[in-house]
Amino acid sequence: MSSLLSRIKQKLLRNPRGQGATEYMFIIAIVVLGLVAAASQLIPKFREGVDRLSGNVVETLETTHEMSTGD
Repeated sequence: MSSLLSRIKQKLLRNPRGQGATEYMFIIAIVVLGLVAAASQLIPKFREGVDRLSGNVVETLETTHEMSTGD
């Protein structure tokens, strides 16, 4: 199995198209890592915003209900 991987590796290193594909894979990996890092920073802020919005909606509905029933 390792000899097969070794032959594939050697073929890719000698083949300019293989080198280009490898470079694109590295670029894609870096972009994906960047997206994951950004998402990990933005998700908590997004959740806070959604929680705040849901609180505002509940408060508005309660106020509207109180006004319509006269409570």
